[in-house]
Amino acid sequence: MAVDELILFIVDDDTPVREALAALLEAEGFKVALFATGTEFLEAIRPNLHGCIVLDIDLPGFTGLEIQRILAERDIDLPIIFLTGIGDVEKARTGFKGGAVDFLEKPVEVGVLIEAVRRGLDLGVRRDVEKAQHSKLEALYSHLTPREKEILVLLARGYSAKQVGRALGISHRTAEIHRARIMEKLGVDSLADLVALAIGIGVR
Repeated sequence: MAVDELILFIVDDDTPVREALAALLEAEGFKVALFATGTEFLEAIRPNLHGCIVLDIDLPGFTGLEIQRILAERDIDLPIIFLTGIGDVEKARTGFKGGAVDFLEKPVEVGVLIEAVRRGLDLGVRRDVEKAQHSKLEALYSHLTPREKEILVLLARGYSAKQVGRALGISHRTAEIHRARIMEKLGVDSLADLVALAIGIGVR
């Protein structure tokens, strides 16, 4: 993914803080988008956007933790770095349980913030790659026939072709032919890769 596709979303109701963060991070080469309220941010955010969020936890209206929950409900998986003016262990615990990258107390050290942002962006890229790979696998899986899907479940459980044949009342040779077709459709060359792919898709 190109760097210019990554956006650092800064959500903070304190205008001087928001603008200072933007100036600092833009000077480091990051592309930023600024929001003063959670409502403004939630209206603008879309599932196809990539990057990470620097999010004030004590926003008026929607709090940072509420925004985290809403994003999860919308299946928007952007990494979050929380900022707070007052240390709060319970809020930090809740944020981390929700998948936050970090929880930084204002005024945050420049080096600490930049390092957290880089980790957040790297994590976002990895998540995007994993989602794309999973979508590709699901697309391949959708081309299997119902019988092939049934056989794939058994193969993922460690069944041999002979055991598959016995379980489904088909010949050993027929089970082998089905297995070969499944491997061809899914683009794998070994049974081990087939089982790993099945598990990755969620076949059990």
